[in-house]
This record gives sequence, structure tokens and C-alpha cells, in this order.
Amino acid sequence: MAVIPNRSTPAVGVVGAWANMEEYNARSMFAESEFAGGVPVMQGTAGDGVLPLATGNRFIGISINNADMRGTPTSDGAATYAIGDILGVADMGTVFVLAGEDVTAGAVPYYDTATRKFHGTSDTGRLPLPTCEFDESAADGSPVALRIRLEPGAANVTAAS
Repeated sequence: MAVIPNRSTPAVGVVGAWANMEEYNARSMFAESEFAGGVPVMQGTAGDGVLPLATGNRFIGISINNADMRGTPTSDGAATYAIGDILGVADMGTVFVLAGEDVTAGAVPYYDTATRKFHGTSDTGRLPLPTCEFDESAADGSPVALRIRLEPGAANVTAAS
């Protein structure tokens, strides 16, 4: 019997999943709205609640996917948390996010709330995450490892205009 090599390329990573096994930190919190994994979040109205990051608020981490996301899938099929779902919020370590353009390792990410994608350049409406950086280079539309480093007392983020 002949051995047929596997010619498919495995996925680089899964958006909203840990990118490696280096030291990391995450807190358990609750979703106060429906949103996908792998997005920046901010403190919600409850002490242990989170919402997707919006301009004028403090970035507290990236949402981590879990096996039981019961919300309504997004228009592009991404799973979402339902209101009240428990989730992990990564505030240190490296997590896969979705590149919105070709990005380079070391660049500061800018998050587009409308597309859930991370960019290496500023543009109108994008939220800067100055305490984070891309851990590798990646092409538009690919999962890319994002290194998270939260700093105590960091200022609120403001969308570029």
C-alpha cells in the first residue's frame, strides 16, 4: 500500500484560543451582551461582567473562546457568548485574533469594532491597544498571535478620527 502524503496545510490557529503555552493569565467573567471570542473587552455594569470594547473605555483583555458559546452566531458564522455566559478574559499571554490586513510582528494593533479584525495601522474608528503587539506577521484574514500586556492604571482607549 502506498503512503499518500497529507498535502493540506493545518490552520495557523483558532481566533479566541491561546496561541502557545507560555505563562498567561485570564479571569472568569460573564457576558453582558452577545459577542464573539477573540475580541477586546471592557468592564460591564456588573463587577464581573464584560462587554466588547468601545471608545472611551478601558481595555481589560481579550475574550477567550469556550466549548459552550450559546449566543446567536454572527453573520459570518462566528460563535458568540449569550448574555450571562461565563468566559475567560486574557489579560496576559498570547491569543489568536483575526488580522484585518497584512500585519507585521511587533506592530501595535488597532481593533475595528465593525469587523472584529485587528490592523497594524490606525484609521478612523479603530481602537488602539498600545499595551499589546502582534507576536508574528500574518496575512489579511488569517489568525495572528497577539501578545497581551495590560498595565495597571492604563488610560481609556479612544478611536482614531
